[in-house]
Amino acid sequence: MSASLQDVPPPADSGFAATWRAARERPTWLACLLLPLLHFASVKLTFALAVSPENEVVVWLPNAVLLAALMHYRGERAWLLAALTYSSDLVANLPVFPPLQAVLFGFTNLIEVLITYALLRRALVSPTLERIQDPAKFLIAGPVIGALASSLLAGMVLRSLPGVSAPYPTLVLLWWFGDALGLLIYTPLLLAFWQRSREPVNPEWPDLAMIALTIAFAAVILSGRGEALIGVPLTPNLLLPFVLYMAVRLGTRWTALAVALISLATAWAQTTGHKPFGDAPAHELILRTQEFILILSIIGMGFAVLLHEQKALNRSLEDKVRERTQALEESNSKLGALSATDGLTGIANRRRFDEVLANEWLRAQRSHEPLALLMLDVDLFKAFNDRYGHQAGDDCLRRIAQVMHDNARRASDLVARYGGEEFVLIAPNVDAAHAMALAQAIREGVAALHEPNEPSPCGVVTASIGVAVLHPSGQMTPQTLLRAADQALYEAKAQGRDRVVLAAGSD
Repeated sequence: MSASLQDVPPPADSGFAATWRAARERPTWLACLLLPLLHFASVKLTFALAVSPENEVVVWLPNAVLLAALMHYRGERAWLLAALTYSSDLVANLPVFPPLQAVLFGFTNLIEVLITYALLRRALVSPTLERIQDPAKFLIAGPVIGALASSLLAGMVLRSLPGVSAPYPTLVLLWWFGDALGLLIYTPLLLAFWQRSREPVNPEWPDLAMIALTIAFAAVILSGRGEALIGVPLTPNLLLPFVLYMAVRLGTRWTALAVALISLATAWAQTTGHKPFGDAPAHELILRTQEFILILSIIGMGFAVLLHEQKALNRSLEDKVRERTQALEESNSKLGALSATDGLTGIANRRRFDEVLANEWLRAQRSHEPLALLMLDVDLFKAFNDRYGHQAGDDCLRRIAQVMHDNARRASDLVARYGGEEFVLIAPNVDAAHAMALAQAIREGVAALHEPNEPSPCGVVTASIGVAVLHPSGQMTPQTLLRAADQALYEAKAQGRDRVVLAAGSD
């Protein structure tokens, strides 16, 4: 039995198959203890509320207990769960039926649940019955096929009881309708409360008022004391709008509870003679009660599942939009970084340099702080390229960019490639002495690379650096600082290269 339930292979192309293949929760010893107790209590609850004086069962609840357990645990230890509930069934049936019939009724109930579970698993119905297609599949697998198969067997067992004279088709229909409705209203309820709810429910005062009104209205209707209101007969069908309200406001869990409570209350009212559906033959009133419970369950739970699916789709869509937005922002950020980065050296490009220089100029102007600019040119770089090739030239520029980056230690400093073999460094709030020290460190760092350059008198790659430091004022522009640094670089070249020159007028 266990293997047949647990090893039903789901279709390989089903996207939902992972739900059934996921790691299963194994029933604990406490769950194994409580399961037969819940099953036995459900038997007693059925006898107390849903059995008519003519011994017609309006709704049979216990079979839903095992079905909900199999679905919740994904068939894990199915043989143990089945044995426990079968034992409970025997304990409940033996005082009522002869031993042979009690054993056969237990097997009949077990077969109903196993057929239903196998069909649900084959159809990949969600173990929580929360998808939009699940209620229809559940209705066909359980109340229709499983309960019908059980009733065909139960009808034969009932015919073997002494004193039973009803025709076989009548016995089949009575068993079928009672079992079907029990699965329909009780299974969703048990599944909903068996797991943690993912639907946050925060009832407001209108919701509480509606619940109180529903209880009061149900009490009047089910008592059979109110015959009409403004010409409208007071029948249980008037409770349907209240259940729809709960489906909209309170979600599947509380809708399942409302459906079960109203169904059992209606069954109790009918079996105790309150006649909520008026005067009619007893069997016809039982059928009206079952018809109402069927409609109530399908409309209430169907609408609740539809809204749950809609909310889940909305959450999924919001998550996807959030993910796509984040990915787009990251892409834009990377694109922005690429558009501001020199492709060869990895440092800022001319465009980024122009933006930062303009911003730092305005900031220094507001704060009355100095702004330093270092402009570096690689000495005899054209001759280096001609002698060693462009690939070696690119490698040399990358190493020099790294030297400048390593010496620009402050977060506010910016190293950029100005063009060709020219580099610039913006150093906010740095005076002339510190700017010259920084430039000397960079010049020495370039020489320390010991990059061979035979055309140079030094024999290695060197750099000339022009330094300009100004306090921005209203009469100056960023171009003033650029021209001063460029002029200082020109003088460094004229003085023999491999040196640092401070621009005239630097602070």
